[in-house]
Amino acid sequence: MKKVKSLILPVLAIGFVFIFYGRVLIHPNSYLFAISGDGLKNYYTYIFHIKNDTSFVNFNGMNYPYGENFMYTDCHPVLSVLIKVLSKISPGIVDYSIGILNFLMLFSIFLTILLIYKILNLLNIKYWLSVFAAIAITSMAPQLFRLTGHLALSYSCFIPLTIYLLLRHSKADKKYLWTILLMINNLFWFFIHGYLGMMTVLFQLSYWAISMIAHRKDQVSKMHYYIHLFLTVIMPLVLFRLFLITTDIHTGRTDNPSGFFLYNAEPDDIFVAHHPPVSLLLNKIPGIKINLQWEAWSYVGLTTILVLLTLLIVWIFTMIKKNQNFGFKIPPVDKELTALILASIILLFFAMGIPFRQLPFLLDWFPLIKQFRATGRFTWLFFFLITIFSIYMIDFSTRKYIKTNKKWAALIILILAPIMYLIEGIPYHLELGKAIKKEINYFGYSQLPEIYKNALHAIDPAKYQAIISLPFFHQGSESFSRPCQNDICKYSMVLAYRYNLPLVGANLARTSVEESKKIVQIVSPAFYPKLISNDIKSDKPFLIIKSNEMLTANEENILRNCRLLYRNDEFSLYELSKKMLFANTANTEIEAFNVLKKSLITKDGFSVTDTSEFLYYQDFENNKNAPAFRGKGAYSGIKSGKNTFAGFPPNTFKSNKEYVVSMWMYNNHKDALNNWFRFIVEEHDANNDSYFTTVCFPEQSETIYGNWSMVELSFRVNNPANTICIASIGKDEDSKIPLDADCLLIRESNSTVYCIETEKSGATTTLFKNNQTIQAW
Repeated sequence: MKKVKSLILPVLAIGFVFIFYGRVLIHPNSYLFAISGDGLKNYYTYIFHIKNDTSFVNFNGMNYPYGENFMYTDCHPVLSVLIKVLSKISPGIVDYSIGILNFLMLFSIFLTILLIYKILNLLNIKYWLSVFAAIAITSMAPQLFRLTGHLALSYSCFIPLTIYLLLRHSKADKKYLWTILLMINNLFWFFIHGYLGMMTVLFQLSYWAISMIAHRKDQVSKMHYYIHLFLTVIMPLVLFRLFLITTDIHTGRTDNPSGFFLYNAEPDDIFVAHHPPVSLLLNKIPGIKINLQWEAWSYVGLTTILVLLTLLIVWIFTMIKKNQNFGFKIPPVDKELTALILASIILLFFAMGIPFRQLPFLLDWFPLIKQFRATGRFTWLFFFLITIFSIYMIDFSTRKYIKTNKKWAALIILILAPIMYLIEGIPYHLELGKAIKKEINYFGYSQLPEIYKNALHAIDPAKYQAIISLPFFHQGSESFSRPCQNDICKYSMVLAYRYNLPLVGANLARTSVEESKKIVQIVSPAFYPKLISNDIKSDKPFLIIKSNEMLTANEENILRNCRLLYRNDEFSLYELSKKMLFANTANTEIEAFNVLKKSLITKDGFSVTDTSEFLYYQDFENNKNAPAFRGKGAYSGIKSGKNTFAGFPPNTFKSNKEYVVSMWMYNNHKDALNNWFRFIVEEHDANNDSYFTTVCFPEQSETIYGNWSMVELSFRVNNPANTICIASIGKDEDSKIPLDADCLLIRESNSTVYCIETEKSGATTTLFKNNQTIQAW
């Protein structure tokens, strides 16, 4: 009977996972859980590193010619390295890498069930309640939704495993075995994803601190806590940091990533349902609109809410009834569970941005904190501890009912509690079970659509040094970037993996600012020097992959120098020589102007084709205290708040015209253009006191010339009677960062504005063209 009983939970757990994910578990190598955004990137970095990288620690699939340290690529470092090692013995394992990853992510659900059961068992919860509660709590685990994007964050078992090890440690006579296991556990999760490792060590740091306070009078226990604190928290952090320092050859990563205050949790993320059936009921209540932070989804369920409300009501009732006592006789709670819950509450405060929202200057004191900007994820620990606590309280109350011959009440509670969790959790799995089966495994050759196979056979990849994608994309440094569009990312990554060619573009995190600056310069106008040419040693041509998505004018100019190799309905392949990629067109531009200049008309010191066209130029020459792009003056301010560069009264612009505003911004200050910094055209309707805003992000500028980036934005006015201002908007935390800008030009989009900046002996040497500076070589 005991053997049969021990099999019940594993069988139920396997059955639960198979009901929703059985098809994927049977054919794990046939699917990609995501084919866009972070999901696609995480699959690509993982599989490329296993199959194509010659180095174990440097990833060369993106950010060419520099590559990237594999710890910054979200490639499941420990798993990808393990499979890479095994592939030396059995090369065929590489073809099943995606299947192994998919299986492990789903297997984590099974492990989560077993570990929660183990925790409940350690807390002496009744067997059947432990079994069904373990499945029920797991059904609502907030990390499930990471399966379709942030793959390495989907391992919901990492929190129950950490809790289980801490409980075993607290209850063991010989604690050092469990201390070593905790240290290995923490270090392991660091090498799956930095967030997982940081959550486990911060959680344990809080737990050890609470435990030490509770035993502050016991000097022997105190010394033991110091030792365990060092081994389980400090040691993993130090070892992880040392590994990064010794393996990372890239410099200049930002220590001020944007978004720390964008992804904080709020109480509604914990106590308001984001999925049916409860969310449907809430949405029907007049005046209620659910607007939760996805990064902070950690809804604890109606069962937990009812338990907490019951405890609150009992406490209030006790205070009223026994006013002289001013207390509440709390049911006996396991001391270690109490310490664990308190530790999770400390992390819950951090998830809510406390105290950094109230005291923003603290972020400057602790810059490491900024690196974990999606603080909402730290709610996950509270979810597991508070749901486990709820089951603990349910077990306690039902035992009391049974003792007082109220078995019917106990039975109702014991049945309803897990069922309520399951009713709310099952919609999660119904949604995810469908979502992860939508896309085939594009990295498996047998499943590739014919257009990809034809493309693979159309060229010899050995002829090329790297792939340039058009539209060009580059994400990572947050200071110099180009947006990622879904189609080109998919085509580029699938073909790059098969061709074993690196991508010049990137979709990574914390890449070197200087490397990003050089790479983005590739799509700057061809009349500017491109410093990356000095870092590319190979003379082989580049393979160009072009999707049907819209190209910018600069990207179109690159394409004109390419030779078509292959085309289908979705993408095209071209060849571009290194010489043509870096050919400078400054002299050609100046020669074209010299032919044209006699036919141009002078207006406000500029040469134009039509004097009736709108033209505005501000050179800021009155301000001599800032670095200038042209002349001796420039706009000088601070990045935070609103900087107004120019304002225009009603009827300055026409509604049937498209205008282009451009401005040069100094990019060499630390964090000069990042952190959601915006360049805007703001239209104000005074009658209705409403605003219409056209926005672009200076960090995404294509045009980089030395330490300056030219920001360019097309706009139309809704009503000519409205006032217009050209401005920038920065975040309050950027109040110490200077903003230097120069040369504001507004023109009609179909016009070209020229000016000779330098002319010697009748020959133009420096030309102004639509705010660009073109210097003869």
